[in-house]
Amino acid sequence: MSNDLAEATTQSIKYYLDRTEHLIARCAQDHDPDRPLAIRLAPDMLDTGFNFALAIQFAARALCPPAGLAVPEIPDIRTCETLLRFKRDVSDLIAPIGVDDLARTVDHTAGDAALTQASADYVARFAVPNMIFHLSIAYAGLRHGGMDIGKSDFDGLHAY
Repeated sequence: MSNDLAEATTQSIKYYLDRTEHLIARCAQDHDPDRPLAIRLAPDMLDTGFNFALAIQFAARALCPPAGLAVPEIPDIRTCETLLRFKRDVSDLIAPIGVDDLARTVDHTAGDAALTQASADYVARFAVPNMIFHLSIAYAGLRHGGMDIGKSDFDGLHAY
């Protein structure tokens, strides 16, 4: 991965971590702020709060292993308050990580699969897609629960 592309990828991870905070903050404005976090799109799916936690953790999982840092654990209790704190902790952890820190090969698991990937491959094909997947599912859970949010809340770029 070129340094320009690696820098853009690193910045995108941090950007979408901030979008996660925005969506959780919107959720916190609900009359019952933790109600939307319990929503499941299907009975066998993880709830919205856990998907937010996974999206946040995947920001750390994207950058920490290639930089040789430990990935923080997801909080046991997932309220808007604990998720926002978790997001801020992950932001602080990954803030100093730059392109030069992403040189390691990453050994990890994807479900039951044991994988070894070069850091660029790991970040681009595993970590970022998983982060966006869980953020998308959390967004869908909020929408399904009736929250008045749109694409601009998700990506911060669109205006309608």
